[in-house]
Amino acid sequence: MKIFSRNNIFILVHFFCWLILTLGVLYSHPPDWGDNVPREFYIRQNVLLIILIIAFYLNYYLLIPRLLLKKTVVWYILVVLAIVAGCAYLTNIINEVFDLNRMPFPHSHNGPNNHHINTFVPGMIVLIIGLGITVSFIQKWQQEVILRQQLEQEKITTELTLLKAQINPHFFFNTLNTIYSYTLSDGDVARTAITNLSKMMRYVLYDAAGKQTPLSKEIAFIKEYVELMKLRISRKTALLLQVQEQPKEMLVAPMIFLPFIENAFKHGVSGVNEGHITIRIIQDENSVELLVNNAIYETRSTGEDKSNGIGIANTTRRLELLYPGKYTLQTGLNSKNEYEAKLKLLI
Repeated sequence: MKIFSRNNIFILVHFFCWLILTLGVLYSHPPDWGDNVPREFYIRQNVLLIILIIAFYLNYYLLIPRLLLKKTVVWYILVVLAIVAGCAYLTNIINEVFDLNRMPFPHSHNGPNNHHINTFVPGMIVLIIGLGITVSFIQKWQQEVILRQQLEQEKITTELTLLKAQINPHFFFNTLNTIYSYTLSDGDVARTAITNLSKMMRYVLYDAAGKQTPLSKEIAFIKEYVELMKLRISRKTALLLQVQEQPKEMLVAPMIFLPFIENAFKHGVSGVNEGHITIRIIQDENSVELLVNNAIYETRSTGEDKSNGIGIANTTRRLELLYPGKYTLQTGLNSKNEYEAKLKLLI
């Protein structure tokens, strides 16, 4: 049971508000009375407190939800006026029954005068009803804000799920295409590739299923992917992967780096020309950075280019949703006419 739950806080706020009203307003008396406060004064004030409480909660729980919030304003005003008049009339009857009209109320130095009570009660009722309207509309506004936030969060979660659902098959099918080419030429290489792929798919299906994953597991996945890609590149392509041997434990979005690395192998490998692919993952106390450089060879088909575009576009959208204002991404040609991708995440 939560002590500071929303309902308990609501009850405490109401309790302290009524306590302050009771001690600060209802039980205050004229200074010239001193300690000679008539007993009838407290009788009147207790009755007034009960009337105010009934009026507030009748208005708050019944009239506002059923009339005011349903746009029947005219009926609401008529009912409120009837309550004010009824409370004033009821208070006057109570004064007569207890013979309270003979009391020397505030500002009455020449004898009994009930003008103060007759004006004070309707004024307090109107104030309490206005307070109920204010509280009700503030609460309704807060509920609408919370609802909008929940709907926005659900929308983001759904979009992220769809984006991840597109990236995972995209990676899987691209890798299968690589393995398929070796089944026709080198069975041993194909078997090794399938073993590596099974390890990677275990990560994709289980470890990457959540919103975040440890950086160490993400790096291990990247290493497996690079080992798999080594099987398809020729000796003409120099490959360099630099990561920390024991990365500091921090959580990152799963497979957030993969599309940029995959892009390097798609467009930076040539069976004829010499080239290179450099992948670096740099980590400090509050950030992790991916640096990818590769030569460019326009040897890919239109279908593959379109497929690769899906991975990069989806990852960019995931970054916007998962790391708003906490990431930097730069892609394009550098001064050496190489394609370069720099992604830095602030954790």
